[in-house]
Amino acid sequence: MDSFKTYAAKAHAGQTRSDGSPYIAHPERVAANVEKFKKSKNLDALIKAAWLHDTIEDSDTTFEDLRKMFGGLVAGLVKELTSDKGAIDKSNKTDYLKNKMVAMSSYALVIKLADRLDNVSDLKTAKTPAWAQKYKKETQDILSHLVKNRQLSSTHKKLIKAINVKMNEI
Repeated sequence: MDSFKTYAAKAHAGQTRSDGSPYIAHPERVAANVEKFKKSKNLDALIKAAWLHDTIEDSDTTFEDLRKMFGGLVAGLVKELTSDKGAIDKSNKTDYLKNKMVAMSSYALVIKLADRLDNVSDLKTAKTPAWAQKYKKETQDILSHLVKNRQLSSTHKKLIKAINVKMNEI
């Protein structure tokens, strides 16, 4: 197994998704979404960052750990994708994500949208129907804000379309 996959698996060991499945399946699907939608000379770094995107947020991994092992681009993308819990507490998660996603780099936004696509694909197994509806509304608010306030690449637009298709299935 590739070192970044092994690292992600160790960082998420023992963690599970809301349906009880091992957490590592989520970053694997996010990476698959990135590979499906993005064509780039830096695709390898984007796939690595997708596998590692929750490691700083959900484990004791540091930016410096990732930089030493996987380089500045991968570590920088993971850091950019990591939520600031203090900033979320000061406003609300939807507003925080709307502002964060409008300002993030194009590469990070590809990974974040691939992450959101996987998360909306999981809504059928959400903790409660009310939680699923809340997440769906949050996603609609974020996507609407992105479309209005950011120049989007063709990859971003394809991912947004795929997210909307998934949400309409629920």
